[in-house]
Amino acid sequence: MRSLKWSTSHAVFVTEIDDEHKEIFEALVSLQKLLSSRGLSLEIRKQTQRLTACIEAHFAHEERLMRAARYGSLRWHKQQHDNARKRVGQFVLRMEQGETKAGPELLDYLTSWLRYHTRLADRMMGAFLRNQRRGMCKLTFRAGTKPMDACAWVDANGDTFRPQTSETGS
Repeated sequence: MRSLKWSTSHAVFVTEIDDEHKEIFEALVSLQKLLSSRGLSLEIRKQTQRLTACIEAHFAHEERLMRAARYGSLRWHKQQHDNARKRVGQFVLRMEQGETKAGPELLDYLTSWLRYHTRLADRMMGAFLRNQRRGMCKLTFRAGTKPMDACAWVDANGDTFRPQTSETGS
């Protein structure tokens, strides 16, 4: 089994998302400890519920951020989340039915899935969100016949600004 420890190799460099990823990894480690020590089934069930709640809240949060930012790859990213939701649900159902292999298989699946998902899909999203927060989103200009001072100039955050020109010396 791969390492369940969060490291900077999983970082997407958006603090709130990285914190949620750390929480998911901590829940995975707790579940792994319970499974390896053959913990009580009630404790395992509670920890599995905690893990799935962390995952669901995290996916929902990322999806809200992507919608609000009008992220172009939202559909692709959400499809990855939906596939993971389905697979996790299948593992949890097998665990509830008493299948002992399902717990370790859930850990293996999530460890592998998180490794690849955070390093590609989440990093792409993180870069987009960071750039948007810096106001470096793509700007679209339309040619017009109005003089520059007759136009309302708005940045990526919706704040008005006065463009720099050689005449203003700014």
